[in-house]
Amino acid sequence: MRLVIATYNIQYALGQDGRYDIGRIADTVADADIILFQEVTRNWARNDGEDQVAELAERLNRYVVFGSTFDSDASTLVGGRVVNRRRTFGNMIASRWPILSSRTQLLPKHALPETMDVQRCVVEGICQTPVGPVRAYSVHLSHISPGQRLPQVEVLMRFIGDAATDALPADGPFPEAWASDHIDVPLPAGAILGGDFNCTPDGAEYAMVCGELDPHRGRLRRADQMVDTFVAAGHDPFIASSFYTKASGYKIDHLLATPDLAGVVVRSWIGDSIASDHYPVFVELDWAGVTV
Repeated sequence: MRLVIATYNIQYALGQDGRYDIGRIADTVADADIILFQEVTRNWARNDGEDQVAELAERLNRYVVFGSTFDSDASTLVGGRVVNRRRTFGNMIASRWPILSSRTQLLPKHALPETMDVQRCVVEGICQTPVGPVRAYSVHLSHISPGQRLPQVEVLMRFIGDAATDALPADGPFPEAWASDHIDVPLPAGAILGGDFNCTPDGAEYAMVCGELDPHRGRLRRADQMVDTFVAAGHDPFIASSFYTKASGYKIDHLLATPDLAGVVVRSWIGDSIASDHYPVFVELDWAGVTV
């Protein structure tokens, strides 16, 4: 059984040619089984109020969950009736198979009066795949500085680490009134974390997730840290780029995995579509009959 996972910061479908086109965003990652999106919007004037969550779900024919970081009023009055709408901006997970449960964790944001930054989050989805459930995480860290990102990574890693006990939507015996709506949700050990980290592999933020880089011993990954699947596939992340400049060494979009999933990496690659200012990063896994 092979599974393709992608991470893609879609910049609200604004391409490098200045056009908004959610259709080509969907086309770019249509072959992936699980897609981790960032910068997905609903009800923004700049792209005509498009509901990109619904659009991507429809075009890709996927199960989806969405977690909003930016949430403000976009309501209108029509004939004296309130039409409730929220202007949202966040992360999304799309899966070929059901997403049994989901959580959204807001990440720390320190106000910078002279610099624009926005609230960030990580979205978790427990995806039921043919080889068993997998925890998937879509994250977007601050674009400002390591000082903004490091506290976010600390919360991110605690959120992922605590999932083994905390990720169920409800705990304990269900009362009778809940019984008909109960869904048995597993807590799989295998997890994949993807997103726009806004840092390269030599950053302190990356080291908090994958281990510090020692000049003599290489990457010193702790038992509770993750593996870069791009590296597991045999690539050098320091000479790759996932941003529109294509400048060597500017890979800031990463797909990381727990060691059990990193051990079944077949290949990884970076797409070349101009549909966003970022390029999607893909990884292909092959369990060869091994259950997660």
